Formats: sequence, C-alpha cells, structure tokens
Amino acid sequence: MILLTGTSGFIGAVLLDKLIDKYGADNILALTSSPIEKCRYLLHNNYNVSPDSFLRSDFENIDTIIHAGAFTPKQSTEANEYFKCNSNIINTEALLKLGFPNLKRFIFLSTLDVYAVSDIINENSVVNPISLYGHSKVYCEKMITSWANQQNVLHQILRIGHVYGPGEEKYLKAIPVMIMKILNNEPIQIIGSGKDIRSFIFIDDVVNAIVKSMDLTFFNGPINIVSENQISIENLARQLIKIANSKVDIDFVKTTNDNIRRDFIFDNSKMKKYLLSKEINFIEGLRSEFNYMKKIKA
Repeated sequence: MILLTGTSGFIGAVLLDKLIDKYGADNILALTSSPIEKCRYLLHNNYNVSPDSFLRSDFENIDTIIHAGAFTPKQSTEANEYFKCNSNIINTEALLKLGFPNLKRFIFLSTLDVYAVSDIINENSVVNPISLYGHSKVYCEKMITSWANQQNVLHQILRIGHVYGPGEEKYLKAIPVMIMKILNNEPIQIIGSGKDIRSFIFIDDVVNAIVKSMDLTFFNGPINIVSENQISIENLARQLIKIANSKVDIDFVKTTNDNIRRDFIFDNSKMKKYLLSKEINFIEGLRSEFNYMKKIKA
C-alpha cells in the first residue's frame, strides 16, 4: 500500500490520479488535511495523527511513502516566511515519528532551491540555498536520509524543477500569469530585459518520473527532475501569444538590475538515465496549459 501526502497540491493532485490509475484506489491511502473522494484518506492536523486511525486504515500494510506534502511558496515573497518554511521540518519529523512496521521505501519530493547559483545545475552542484524555504528542504533531506539509514528503509530524494501544466494557476508563476494576461487581453509585463533563460518540465513528466522512482532498488543520491528545454522569458511570452493567436503587447519594465541575468539551465542526464528518457514536447505542453486555463476561465 502507498501512503501519499500533499494531495491538494499541484503535483500531489496529479500524482494521486496517476497512482490510482496504476495501482488502484484500494492500494492508495492519502494523508490529507481535507476529505477527498478518489481513495481512502486519513485526516491530519499538522501531521498529528492517532495511531489507532492508522490501524483502522491498513496502517500495517503501508510499504511505500511518497512525501509530496509541504509548504511551497506561491510567490517569491513567501520564500523566507519563518513559520511557513519551518513547518516543512516540523511536519516531516512528525510523519517519521509515526512508525511504519512494514515500510520498505520512502520517496521525498525536494526542490532545486537547495542549490547555489550555478551556470549549469546538476546533482553535483553546490548545495547552498538562498532562501529559508530552500534551507528547510535541505534539512528535511538530511533528516530523511539519516532516519532511512537507521530504519533500513530504501529512500529516494527527488529535487523537483520548474514545473508547468494544467493546475498550476494557484501559483503566481510566469506561465499562468502570462496566460491570464492574454486571456484578459492585457499586455504581458516582463520585469527586466526578458533575456533570462528558464527550463520548464511538464507536470505529466514529473509525475511519471516520481512513479518510476518506485522501481529503483538502490539509493544513488538525489535526482533532479528537470527539463533540458531552454527558453528566454521574452520568447516564452511570444510563444504563448502565438499559441493564443493574440495581439497583446509585451511591456518591459526596466530595473537597476537589467544587466544581471539569472539563468536556470539544467543537466538532466541522471534523470534520463534512471527515470524519464523522453520529455513531452514543450510547445504541446504550453498549448495544453493554455487550453486548460481558457476553459476554466470561460
């Protein structure tokens, strides 16, 4: 049986559907803060759960945990909020303390925010977060590794990159913000020159990689779930305008840091070796998200 946390989040919601489709609803138990209808669930309050509740929910049959639940900043201003970031550590610790007698595998969804600034990011890049959120995820990684080694549980750390696709509209990220501007027939605003490079990975690819990680039989260090698709912020806006067949303008807002670029370019060879050999076409992924947001706005 698989225990999944974070089912109300962007990745967790899609992952839940994938797990149910692959393994059946009877083999999934969601640890959630609000009721869901798709499978059996166990309610928690900041991961405070009665052991009796677990026993009534086939607790002893849980052999795999996928810990997707976490505070994730919806905008950059939240990345250093102490109480929210610290909840990642407190809640992960509470989960580990529950004890699982037949647990064989623990998969933890971390973040690329653990890395320092680097020209090309891979699993050997320096870990030195610039935000409290990144630090909270690093600590969770180390805590889980220590716990798993002591408990003789196979674990896997997946550092998730810049994910896009249907369902991310809750977050003030570049793609959904641009799409909403287009749908409202408003100019797209770009802060700075728009030359910064970003690399986005489609939500279905992320979920497929997570599910595939359940087949790994050894821990070979963290794996970055990232894309090799590279596009500038300006070209991203122009591509979305083209997909929408729109004529909205792009407004560039000059800043004092216009000459300072922060590119996100990834080497995803490790992911391709172990988890995902081929990505969904980036333009098709953008079109899918645009059509989705157009439909929910209608």
